[in-house]
Amino acid sequence: MSPMNLLRMEFDIHHIAVLSRKVPEEHALVRLILSALATPEELENLVKRDLRIVQRDGLSYYTVKLTAGGKSRISPIDAKTYDAVMNICREKSGKQRVFDFSRAEMDEIIKKYSPQDRKYNVKKLREAVIEILKDNMLLGDNGYIDDLLAGTNFENVVDFLYDFHPMYSGMWDMDDDDVAEDFVLTYSEMTGIKDAEKLAEIIGENVERIEKFLSSKRSGFNFRKI
Repeated sequence: MSPMNLLRMEFDIHHIAVLSRKVPEEHALVRLILSALATPEELENLVKRDLRIVQRDGLSYYTVKLTAGGKSRISPIDAKTYDAVMNICREKSGKQRVFDFSRAEMDEIIKKYSPQDRKYNVKKLREAVIEILKDNMLLGDNGYIDDLLAGTNFENVVDFLYDFHPMYSGMWDMDDDDVAEDFVLTYSEMTGIKDAEKLAEIIGENVERIEKFLSSKRSGFNFRKI
């Protein structure tokens, strides 16, 4: 895949992650797909007690137990994803399902937050994340995605994800000003929306922050021809 197509794919993923934030349940679903490559069946089967903070060799890790086809895997997840999921099931018992969405509804959620010109579903979103991870791999990293999906080689998978997964480094969030500015300017260029109040409403940010980004001399990347 060409660098330009990878760049566009990464923006699409960021777009879905950012625009879903206004609905906590849907954002938590998105984050689990991105962070752990969760499948629809795994998301259907997820219960509150499957989320844990585990101790290994004196270190703490955020994890989720994902089950499908009678088989389970333990996957690391980033801290913000752990918090997002725990926040939506705070009042639930350990055995209660985290999500009440059908598989068709999950696909509709992903489609709803996709860019207008490129619609994703759960399967396509997972595949996009895998492509980004493959592009980030260094020599010798081959196999870490398979290990993640199998729930094996935990410590090495964690190291790989924290080094190279954009979700773990905050590149698909909006906390860092440079990351957020790049997203807002690119989104504005792609959609043609220049009004700060409208952008703030769509993206879920305060108007002052959007105005600051729009006043920047930088320009967003225009993906319309990709």
